[in-house]
Formats: sequence, structure tokens, C-alpha cells
Amino acid sequence: MKALKILVAGMGVLIALGLALVVYGLAGRKSEDAKGFGDLDLKLNPGCTIAAADGFDGRLIVRTQGPMERGCQQVIVIDGSSGRVLGRVLGAGQ
Repeated sequence: MKALKILVAGMGVLIALGLALVVYGLAGRKSEDAKGFGDLDLKLNPGCTIAAADGFDGRLIVRTQGPMERGCQQVIVIDGSSGRVLGRVLGAGQ
């Protein structure tokens, strides 16, 4: 009976340590996600404005509007962790 009590106490300690490691891992991951990339200049042409922005799969999707002849009709894909512009989808005729 004494051996069983020691075994149960040991398993309880292992469960507590495992739970502590899971919490530590999640807290570390959360602080990495919170890092920003500072200011980002999209270099929009005069007359162009941001119409909408949405996040998807670690990326920021920005839609711009304005006169088509100035190249304003775009969708810009930005990496959410580095702020690097991954690509642009231009409107027709641009």
C-alpha cells in the first residue's frame, strides 16, 4: 500500500510539471505573436486610399480604392510578422 501511495504522488507531480510546461509554452508563443513590425509605408499613389483591411493566415490583406488611372485599385498582401509586402494584385488596365 505504501508503494502505491508513492506511485500516485509521483504521477501527480509529473502531471503538475507537464501542465506547467504547457502553460509556459503557450505564454511564450503568445508573446512572440504580439511583436509588431512598426510603421509600414505602402507607397500609395496620390488620391489612393485604403478601403478595407483584414487578417488571414498570418497575413494582412489590404484593399485600396481611388482612380483606376492612378493605379489605386489594388489588393496588397502583407506578411503579418515582418511587415514585408508579399505581393500586389492590380486592377484591370493597370
